[in-house]
Amino acid sequence: MSSSSDNESVDSDEGSLIQSLDGSFIEYTGYEPVDNDIRLEELHLLRVNRPNKTSLLLLTSALAVDVVSEWTEEAWELLGRDVAGNEYLREMKLVPTADFNERDDTGVLNDQNMTSLFRGLTRSDSLREINLRQNGFGLGGIQAMVPFLQASNNLRYLNINRNNNVKSEGFRLLWRALRDSPIETLWCGWCGVENIEIDDEHIPKRLEKLNLGGNNINSDGCRELTKLLLKEDTTLQGLHLRENNIDDEGVEILVNALRNNTSLIRLSLDANEKISKKGTGLMLRLVNDISSIKATLQSNHTLIMFGQGFGDMHDYDAPKNSIRHKLRTALDINRNWMGKQDLAALAAEAGQKKVISTQLNSKERTSLCYLQEVDICNEALYSEINPLHLPEVLAMVGRHHGQSELYVALVSSIAGLFSTVNRKKFLQDRVEHHLSIIQEHTATVETLRTEIAAIEEAEVNREELQNEFESLGFKRRRT
Repeated sequence: MSSSSDNESVDSDEGSLIQSLDGSFIEYTGYEPVDNDIRLEELHLLRVNRPNKTSLLLLTSALAVDVVSEWTEEAWELLGRDVAGNEYLREMKLVPTADFNERDDTGVLNDQNMTSLFRGLTRSDSLREINLRQNGFGLGGIQAMVPFLQASNNLRYLNINRNNNVKSEGFRLLWRALRDSPIETLWCGWCGVENIEIDDEHIPKRLEKLNLGGNNINSDGCRELTKLLLKEDTTLQGLHLRENNIDDEGVEILVNALRNNTSLIRLSLDANEKISKKGTGLMLRLVNDISSIKATLQSNHTLIMFGQGFGDMHDYDAPKNSIRHKLRTALDINRNWMGKQDLAALAAEAGQKKVISTQLNSKERTSLCYLQEVDICNEALYSEINPLHLPEVLAMVGRHHGQSELYVALVSSIAGLFSTVNRKKFLQDRVEHHLSIIQEHTATVETLRTEIAAIEEAEVNREELQNEFESLGFKRRRT
């Protein structure tokens, strides 16, 4: 069973301690509670290394399993030791209910019980997933986990959602403890976190998903989180910040950090009530900047989600000219290219699609300019295009948007088309001009060469005459 989602569902019978599911969970057979007294020796089944038993589910609810609330420190420590001694155990879930939707119940895994549990569970080379959601521990529980987290070389998933007493200090301690961890997914939602401090030297190198929903993170927290987004070799693909205290300023901080980020795919900002139309407009401009063709091509083409109300699947009924609809359209284009291994090819194809569907459609472009508070000027748009490419662009407009849009494009680009014709005539004239100059210079060169040849011939004749005179003078002296 995978814990990659926080929506677990397991069929359980009240009174069972360790459930069996699909043959993969450690069996707890033949146990019948007697006078609410737990027989701890049954937990020793954990010590039996069975390759086909890789998951442990222990319901920690005092309502569902009365006996768990009566466990002693020795019992929790024994459980920790048995988990540590099992070399095949891959997943451990100590949660109040098997059904995540039952959120009113809270487990009994408080700070004291966590301390006892992790006194026995100091390391595990097999555990890859731990789910401790919706219990009652806080800073003390996090402190108890630190030695285990620092010694675990294979832990990929950790869920401590809905432990409201963790607070900011607990999260900071947890973050530092995971510095050298191979952790990929970290759920810390609804943990009472208000202030975040991200140390550049304490960022898990493989972190792909971070859930901080349901806390009280504001724009200062967003500023700290940009350290994850701006990190050169960042691996973060999902950042969940729903139900926080984020406003338009926080959105702007995140958007600025995501302009050149090609790693993050999902950003959840829904249920942040302080985000206004301005903040949503910033999201729209991030994924489809309409200010110029170049800006559109350089927009973010990897993000596919901002959360409910910000262009997700629930926004298909949004008015056509609303920010939500335009945001969904841009995100849909990104979704269509999702999965391409070549990021450069992804950016080129998604960017081209956005240019064709919005920049080359006057109605779409006008609407987007209004929503992004950009001046509308179709002539300026076509001035960005090389006049020599205008015929091809106009054909594309007619092919994708019809005759009416082609007419608008022709009117807007007529100056460019004329300049293309004029430039052609200008270039032809220049060629003729330079050819005539070449002919003149060729004639001049021939004249000069003729004169040079005459001079050289005269020099030869003069030398011959001089030699002859000198010869005659020598003969007279001898006679």
